[in-house]
Amino acid sequence: MSSRPEFEDLYREFLPRIYGYALSQLRNAAEAEDVTAQVFMRAYQAYDRFEPRAATPAAWLFRIARNAVLDHHRRTGVRDRAEQELGRALGEGEDPSRQAEDRVLFRELLVAIRRLPDRQREVIGLRHRSDLGFKEIGELMDCSEDAAKMLYHRALKALRAELDPDG
Repeated sequence: MSSRPEFEDLYREFLPRIYGYALSQLRNAAEAEDVTAQVFMRAYQAYDRFEPRAATPAAWLFRIARNAVLDHHRRTGVRDRAEQELGRALGEGEDPSRQAEDRVLFRELLVAIRRLPDRQREVIGLRHRSDLGFKEIGELMDCSEDAAKMLYHRALKALRAELDPDG
């Protein structure tokens, strides 16, 4: 039997990352705090069934977090906050002409991302929003590390092809 880290240690180590993930998905601090609390409550309740040989602590916690965020989106009717998230970030620039150009490019990127198959969209989001490695992403998406890498690279290739067809 593999030794498990103490739950308190997992909580301390992963609280900022889980909260950051929830905040990046929800863009509302109060909602992110609520979802983070739900994640750790669910994790605590299921901790006696957590087996480190089956998944890393990060993959296990982020799977719970991902499900909690999806549950929250279902309850609130919100599907995609990425546009709101990046739209706010683009509004913080200094040069208005650069802001306008960035907004156009961002909208093109969003359209291209929305056209990706679901799994490719998901791997892009997990890689860029949760600071997870490919091994953990593979565990979350029920595939191997190599399959997660391949999925990610195919998604990037599809985005490049759509955004720069002459490149």
